[in-house]
Amino acid sequence: MNRKVILARVLSVLLMGFMIATTLCVPVLADDSLDPTQFNDKGNVTEAQGSVQNIIGGIITIAQVVGSGVAVIMLIVLAIKYISAAPSEKAEIKKTVVIYVTGAVVLFASTAILQIIKSFATSNIVK
Repeated sequence: MNRKVILARVLSVLLMGFMIATTLCVPVLADDSLDPTQFNDKGNVTEAQGSVQNIIGGIITIAQVVGSGVAVIMLIVLAIKYISAAPSEKAEIKKTVVIYVTGAVVLFASTAILQIIKSFATSNIVK
């Protein structure tokens, strides 16, 4: 196999693993003696909610912008390679395009899912 194809596959697997690990992390309240109503101070909760929403929104926006930029640049590079390639090399480029399309679908789906989770979480926070 081509070294670049192996590197692209390894990077895509690592990126997918990172995305899965970060989305499956669930905070656990390990102490049963805590009373959830003690955190209902409206002033502090509202400020904390706003800062968490801003941070999460910023992270999602950065992921979308960076991912979209990388996807567009990769598409342009692959198109130029395909146009300028000899007929014998076009089959190898088509294999790379399949990997690219899979990665782009995973990227856009993951950011969309994160956006849905963010909007669901922020609309259901007790105020």
